[in-house]
Amino acid sequence: MTAELDGFELQAAIGSAATASGHPVLNAGRGQPNWLATQPRDAAFVLGRFALREARASSTHPEWGMTPNSEGIADRLARSLSSDESEGADFLRSAVEYGVTTFGFEPDAWVHELARAVLGDGYPSPNRMLAHIEKVMERYLVEASGAEQAPVGTYQVFGTEGGAAAMAYVFRSLQENGVIRPGDKVAIATPVFTPYLQIPVLEDFGLEVVPIHAAHNSPSRFTDDVLDQLLDPEIKVFFLVNPGNPDSRAVRPERLRALRDLVTENRPDLVIVADTVYATFVEDFRGMLADLPHHVVSVHSFSKNFGATGSRLGFVALHRDHVLDRILAGQDEEIRQVQADRYSSLTSDVTALSFMARMVADSREVALHNITGLATPDQLQMAFFALAYLMPSGRSYIAATRAELAARDAALRAPLQIPPPGGQDSMYYALVDLLQVTEALCGPGGVERLMASQTPTAIPLKLAQEYGVIVLPGQLYGAHSWDVRVSLASLTVDELGRVGAALAAVLTDMAGLPVRGR
Repeated sequence: MTAELDGFELQAAIGSAATASGHPVLNAGRGQPNWLATQPRDAAFVLGRFALREARASSTHPEWGMTPNSEGIADRLARSLSSDESEGADFLRSAVEYGVTTFGFEPDAWVHELARAVLGDGYPSPNRMLAHIEKVMERYLVEASGAEQAPVGTYQVFGTEGGAAAMAYVFRSLQENGVIRPGDKVAIATPVFTPYLQIPVLEDFGLEVVPIHAAHNSPSRFTDDVLDQLLDPEIKVFFLVNPGNPDSRAVRPERLRALRDLVTENRPDLVIVADTVYATFVEDFRGMLADLPHHVVSVHSFSKNFGATGSRLGFVALHRDHVLDRILAGQDEEIRQVQADRYSSLTSDVTALSFMARMVADSREVALHNITGLATPDQLQMAFFALAYLMPSGRSYIAATRAELAARDAALRAPLQIPPPGGQDSMYYALVDLLQVTEALCGPGGVERLMASQTPTAIPLKLAQEYGVIVLPGQLYGAHSWDVRVSLASLTVDELGRVGAALAAVLTDMAGLPVRGR
């Protein structure tokens, strides 16, 4: 029966089985972190209270406030914080100082933008991202991706309603501008977050997916020659999540260099969409932006490291000199005329309109381009998350999340008796090879019996039915069919130890052989 279930039905069946098991449900299925960053949130609330006082002080009417006065606002904030010893006040003081000393922001202009942003007082202006906040986000982009420092303004950043919106905006604008058309090929690094597999084949896009398969159970995410598939000139775009989901490994530096050489020498027209939501979990991470800044469309979300899945905070970023703009400039007259009609309300010279500007407009159906942009309170919170990563005071938080995930990974693997795959690993997820576990516990005979008597999807279903434990089959992500994905971020060390023990018990039972050595 399980072989007949599609992805959503299978997930639902596993969830229902866990609920009906009679055990407390341990949900290691969805990648929802069970922690959240408190300092940057506290700082937003402290700033909000100050901004409200400023708004009231700027108004002569008892029923409402008005836009805070910018003159002297930085000094007024400093006085307001002088007697506040909360962690939010400490963070806010540091954030203001960081903007002034690192970027040379004029204090009143910087604090005034923050105060107006937290109040939601006015449309986002510039609509792509507030001016000071964009500079913060650009620095975060560069440091989190391991790219070389570049002059301020090298990258344009567009705040979006989370990584999912960023991904949707990119797909949509690639299509609207004729960069991808029905029947075109797109390469996708697999296994991967399910929507990357689902969106391209939807009727609206009609793309042919070329999977770029990751190495299985190896420290190296890609083998020596797998990226050579990108030499195919019919492949227009290469999509990947780096570090990955569900396999959680980062692409190794030597493979990044090989990709750089391939693009430079053979595929100067290749567009790379890189989702880096897990980058901050990897020490000394170096992403594709570092080696191919003119080819990468960076997609990022703050949902994971900062525990902000409900906030929907993310961005898209592009180098100002991007291959997409060169592709647009070289398109034939028929396509350019269609685009001229589409974007005529923005400018009379559509040929000079960058891909980024078109994407911002597309996010609101073009006709509403004047009211595009992420809500300013969301931009403020996103900037504070970025500052929590950038400022020295945030290093202990980043280090603590990495250490916690490493401990959780070890707790899961101990009863399974398997090592981690190695390499640079975010450890946000564990992609567990059920055959590897069975061999470790029961020997090769157990593997033979398991494969002869069971289907891969029977194992997570039995795990849910008998122990209330939810893990997701790897096949949902284009992974090896005998893999399951475990979200290490969702459960505690003790809980993940229990997940590992339950999975070991199910496998030894289904393999029909005693545990080796017992």
